[in-house]
Amino acid sequence: MVYLNLEKKVWKIRNKEYPVKEDLSMKQLKWFKDKYKSIIKSNEEGKLTQSEALEFDELWWTKLCEVGLDTTMEDVIDSNCTEKEFRELMAEVYNFLLNISTIDEARLSDLYAPKTKIKE
Repeated sequence: MVYLNLEKKVWKIRNKEYPVKEDLSMKQLKWFKDKYKSIIKSNEEGKLTQSEALEFDELWWTKLCEVGLDTTMEDVIDSNCTEKEFRELMAEVYNFLLNISTIDEARLSDLYAPKTKIKE
């Protein structure tokens, strides 16, 4: 499911909308790269426990809500979304911030490009 509304320039999940933040600086995104490297290293060394992985998820989502949606994780949860919807939104926001970065680029992306039927 796609949560980005290109026309309104908002992330929409259930009854909530959050303005899209574009072109974030590397300084704003550095935290994610550093934390990801750290958790991967712990996992590779066999030092990552299940509780640490769950704590990492919560910390990651909290930061992603703050940086990418300019809100709290609790506010997004208050939309009454399912866990699956929440995880999909988080993945989409993260992908947008790191790989797409602007609404104009999103319009060019296969994920957001309108599907056209091809006549046979």
